[in-house]
Amino acid sequence: MDNNNYYNILLSVPTEGVYTYCYQGLIEIGQRVVVPFGKRTLTGIVIEKTTSQDFECKEILMVYDEKPLFSYTYINFLKQISSYYACPLGLVLHGLISEKLLNTELFETEDIPPCNQVNITLTENQKEIVESINIEKYSCHLIKGITGSGKTEIYQEVAKKVMAKGKQVLYIVPEISLTPQLIKRMGQRLGITPSVFHYKLTDKARKKNFIDFATGKSQFMLGARSALFIPAKNIGLIIVDEEHESSYKQDESPAYNLRDMAVLYGNLLNIPVILGSATPSIESLYNASINKYILHQLNDRPNSATLPEINIIDIKQHELIGSLIAEPIYNELCSVVKNDQQAILLLNRLGYATYLYCQQCGQVATCLNCSVGLITSKSKQKTFCRYCDTEYHKLTCSACGSSLFKEYGAGTEKVEEFLENMFPNKVIRIDTQSTSSFKTLDKNLKKFENKEANILIGTQIIAKGLHFPNVTFVGVLGIDNIIALPDFRAMEKVYQLLVQVAGRAGREHLSGKVFIQTSNPETFIFEMINNPDLEFYNWEIKRRKVTAYPPFTKLARLIFSYINQEECYLVAKIVYNNLKNICSSNVKIYSIKDAFLSKLQNKYRYEILIKSTSNSELNKTLIYAQQTFNKHKKGAMRLKIDKDPYFMM
Repeated sequence: MDNNNYYNILLSVPTEGVYTYCYQGLIEIGQRVVVPFGKRTLTGIVIEKTTSQDFECKEILMVYDEKPLFSYTYINFLKQISSYYACPLGLVLHGLISEKLLNTELFETEDIPPCNQVNITLTENQKEIVESINIEKYSCHLIKGITGSGKTEIYQEVAKKVMAKGKQVLYIVPEISLTPQLIKRMGQRLGITPSVFHYKLTDKARKKNFIDFATGKSQFMLGARSALFIPAKNIGLIIVDEEHESSYKQDESPAYNLRDMAVLYGNLLNIPVILGSATPSIESLYNASINKYILHQLNDRPNSATLPEINIIDIKQHELIGSLIAEPIYNELCSVVKNDQQAILLLNRLGYATYLYCQQCGQVATCLNCSVGLITSKSKQKTFCRYCDTEYHKLTCSACGSSLFKEYGAGTEKVEEFLENMFPNKVIRIDTQSTSSFKTLDKNLKKFENKEANILIGTQIIAKGLHFPNVTFVGVLGIDNIIALPDFRAMEKVYQLLVQVAGRAGREHLSGKVFIQTSNPETFIFEMINNPDLEFYNWEIKRRKVTAYPPFTKLARLIFSYINQEECYLVAKIVYNNLKNICSSNVKIYSIKDAFLSKLQNKYRYEILIKSTSNSELNKTLIYAQQTFNKHKKGAMRLKIDKDPYFMM
């Protein structure tokens, strides 16, 4: 007689599906177990009880927890992510929770120290929004507030109400650069020390904070994208700040958008979700227009602070000081330093030089593994590829064999060097190269906050969410490259970036100015950034409707990659032909083309774009594409399914 019970287990490694194991005792859904898998032992989650199998099942070696760590709702959440993104359930778990975290023992952690609470006074507009949010059931609230209008204060007041009910709050931010300031502000206003969760923490800190929030020891979690997937059972509010941000879109499978998954999870948990931004995404504003979200607007800054004056600087009409900075911007920087105020300079290019070209024939030096130009770092004395990190110590031109190259263009490092020569000991640079650790980032932000420097130069990492009361000037040194991108969202991204970075100036008692240098001042987008209302949205939504782009259609990209170019194309062609034969009238399949980065990390890349007016029909198409690919793929050939793509490159 068979005395075993049979369970389907979701494993902690990338697998296609679930595996059935047997156990003589009873196990609850959501408990972690240790099972044999090939020559290894792995941790997995029990997701359902099943009947005895017609094949011999291996036995579960150990039950990891006394009580389930994962709730029914959480497991349902994983299944819905799998269904929506046409991604196997095994790959979903692997893409959301690392194996290290899944294997973490529920050890006792130190108590979380309290903070001294500082009370704040809300404006009437803020109070109305707080009071309109019902914390007892699901609703999604989109707060569109101009930069510096007090969105964070609303989040804090709603969080207080939720925590007073004994519930947990999950506050998600797009960049870890935002967490040092927010930890301090949240701690002071809530009277607690927030738990923090992001990839730059040590393994020990990540495990501790994971456990604290999962077990309910921590009531407030401030985290990056991955924090949404900590299996806490008592969440009463989810806040997604800067909801429009591109960093909320995961690149690897499952290629989810954090904002959308937060809304889905909130609905499953029957709790409120707050999305906030000065520049909400077109999709979110559209959802508000059809009453899927509840829209709230904050059109004024508190304490009589005013929006900064924005000026467009035509670099064709002005001298470039140091061949880098338009004279009006340089003059403003001189004034800022002289008056001991502060300025932020945005340049969305890393490194010292952004291109190297052959002095013999003019060919641009490109990476051997990726179809992109190389960049240089003077401080690290290296030439490298920003995609695969390959370093090049001796460059040879692929066209003529010459080894003589000239640097062209300027990144943040070169601008920093120039400014440091002009204003010694007055400059701080923050980008992904200069801040390799969270500790370094925190240190540099504190130095600027404490007025140990007058000028902060950086990439997009400094453009959003930061609050520096003494910043009176913002200069944008490079925006034309984003305008020129072959991406239907290019104008939206430019608008959001400019409005966000402009919002760093004049946030309190000092008025602010913003200068944007460009070689295309007539570009219409510059006419809209001074207008905080919905003018840009109204223009963009009409364009999206005419061109049949989201939110009026669903998109998916099939990206094929393989080391052999010909074989990669042939398999993509087979998938394309099969899809053309089976797709319904609601689905449009576009021809195969080279991906924007046609070679990446030594793999050739082709893509197929799919548009559909039906989500269910699109999903059927994606599942069929995966099945066809699995039948015909060669070796380590890969198909990435990117549904609701945010990057079209």
